Amino acid sequence: MAGIPQRETDIGPPHYDKMLPPVIKANYGKWKYHEGIRPGVMVHVAESGDKIFTVRCASPRLVGTDFIRQLSDLADKYCDGFLRFTSRNNVEFLLSDESQIEPLLKDLAAAKLPVGGMNNSISN
Repeated sequence: MAGIPQRETDIGPPHYDKMLPPVIKANYGKWKYHEGIRPGVMVHVAESGDKIFTVRCASPRLVGTDFIRQLSDLADKYCDGFLRFTSRNNVEFLLSDESQIEPLLKDLAAAKLPVGGMNNSISN
């Protein structure tokens, strides 16, 4: 009906594109290549030249709220809150700033979260 606003409900999850990092949203479907920088760290390069970096670490299959809060705090600190869980229960931090990779890796090591699972490295 014209003039009646659409009712938003809490049925189902929000559309995935609302949660994409800005670099991914701007270059969706326009990626040129990706390559591993080191075990557990990858760079994705778009046709536009934009880059996004992925740092993958292992997680247990069953996690609690404290663990999720710990991951969320790291994501807020290093990658504007953007992370994702893979189908194999790994966690990928999505960074747009390359200078944040080393500090994130140090914090992951301090938290005893192994980084890897890409290319020639151990997976979860």
